Amino acid sequence: YVEDTPEPPLHDFHCSKLLDLVFLLDGSSRLSEAEFEVLKVFVVGMMERLHISQKRIRVALVEYHEGSHAYLQLRDRKRPSELRRIASQVKYAGSTVASTTEVLKYTLFQIFSKIDRPEASRVALLLTASQEPPRLARNLARYAQGLKKKKVILVPVGIGPHVNLKQIHLIEKQAPENKAFVLSSVDELEQRRDEIISYLCDLAPEVPAPTQPPPVAQVTMGPEHLGASSPGPKRNSMILDVVFVLEGSDQIGEANFNRSREFMEEVIQRMDVGQDAIHITVLQYSYTVTVEATFRETQSKGDVLQRVREIRYQGGNSTNTGLALQYVSEHSFSA
Repeated sequence: YVEDTPEPPLHDFHCSKLLDLVFLLDGSSRLSEAEFEVLKVFVVGMMERLHISQKRIRVALVEYHEGSHAYLQLRDRKRPSELRRIASQVKYAGSTVASTTEVLKYTLFQIFSKIDRPEASRVALLLTASQEPPRLARNLARYAQGLKKKKVILVPVGIGPHVNLKQIHLIEKQAPENKAFVLSSVDELEQRRDEIISYLCDLAPEVPAPTQPPPVAQVTMGPEHLGASSPGPKRNSMILDVVFVLEGSDQIGEANFNRSREFMEEVIQRMDVGQDAIHITVLQYSYTVTVEATFRETQSKGDVLQRVREIRYQGGNSTNTGLALQYVSEHSFSA
């Protein structure tokens, strides 16, 4: 799945920020199978109101009982509609125990083992309806603190009469952002959904505005077009900064590189190059970028053409076009 045609959220009210969100679903028998279905509808409804993409909100989904099972991972490159379909098909475990401590450990060491988006907020939404035995809960604070050190915010949502309020308050005390929501039953989930989304969304930073790189003209021409041609009509002078980005990798080869250089020389010959007219920069790239001529040097046509004629093929076993364009954006056109 390539995100060139992203699927927008399905509702006017939605969140579109930088957020890694993990849903942790209680898989114990304290929720009946019908109640667990309501819980899944709540999760899918939340996902419909999130701008899910690898560049905005990423989601993971874990059902926990004695152990933990991840149905979705943050790095899954699937359409939002496919992610929602998977969430709607999580199987009801109905186990005797759902260990909060175990799922926090899993979240710490499996979901957030590596922080690959430090700029995004990280939130674990703990949907809990049961209590775990004291012997399993001994390390709860330890794992909650471990998540805090990784800047993961824990938001517990306690559901129904069997929830462990003492454990929820312990999680709340670990960090000021760890706000709890306590509901009397799964029937309250839909009523509180937008409130919970708003709280999570307020924790996350805005997506930065995209930086527009300067336009780069790419010229592809075969050797049959590189012969001498008659001068074109005289044009009025214009003030222009032009960057030629010349590939010099092994894939091009020296003979084709020399043809490209000759073509560039012919184009410059037709330009009104000068201090008060057109300025020229020339870059050669393969696995690295080499500056062959810059705007800072003397801008006379003769000097520029001389530097172009002196350019030598450098070769290289890879073609790093992205690095070349990044160099143009950050250095050639920097103020």
